[in-house]
Amino acid sequence: MVDGDVTPEPKTHIWSTRQYPSLASNLLPATARLVSNAGVAAGDRVLDVGCGTGNVALTARRQGASVMGVDASPPMLSLAEKNAALAEYDDIHWTGGDAESLPVADNQFDAALSNFGHVFAPNANKAANEMCRVTRQGGQVGFTAWSPNGLVGALTDILTDHVTYPDHDPRGHLRWGTPDFVRETLGGRCELTFQRRVLRFRYVSPQHFWQEFAEEAGPLSPALRRLDEPDARERLRKEALDCLEEWFADNTVRVEYLLVTGTVR
Repeated sequence: MVDGDVTPEPKTHIWSTRQYPSLASNLLPATARLVSNAGVAAGDRVLDVGCGTGNVALTARRQGASVMGVDASPPMLSLAEKNAALAEYDDIHWTGGDAESLPVADNQFDAALSNFGHVFAPNANKAANEMCRVTRQGGQVGFTAWSPNGLVGALTDILTDHVTYPDHDPRGHLRWGTPDFVRETLGGRCELTFQRRVLRFRYVSPQHFWQEFAEEAGPLSPALRRLDEPDARERLRKEALDCLEEWFADNTVRVEYLLVTGTVR
């Protein structure tokens, strides 16, 4: 069950506000690869960090793992719990918590995984320390991160040209999509492997993608609400659609990401 006293959601970049349950299905191929690459098997203890709607937790549970999901957002935890009930799993533990201070003991898990989740923690070193702390020696730390040179990086640049976020680095989460940064942050504690991958978000046009991703309930919608002037919103939309055209083909938007797995020393 969701804890009654949930840690308040930290200030993070707009991409991490996790207001995109309708888009979660587009992430499922990355979820499956993450769980597979970590070698999750029956009986393993798995932690889903920044669990969102619960995709990683549910995928690991289907492999027979014992699973716990942690997220700072109470609405996402509620959705995750509903998704687990729909899948007829009543033994996944969902709890509120921050990636920089996970509410679990040391060496408790065989794998700590995060699907585009922990990368949004403001303090990267704390988040890395926590994922390693809760994972036993020889266990797996694994995650996915958006590529700074892919579509997410390009849209982040466009967004931050129009909307100011003085309380954080808007490109901070993209550091995790760079192998050099991951080696610097985790290399002393894990034997690391990297894979460059592409997700294909299926839409009939860039305009349909933008409508769902930014104008309705997607992760960019709060940013657009900060732009009161219709002309400013339209300038942002036009720049974003011009960018999307470069990544759109065969009714898909190609979104690059990095898949990382590490064995804890």
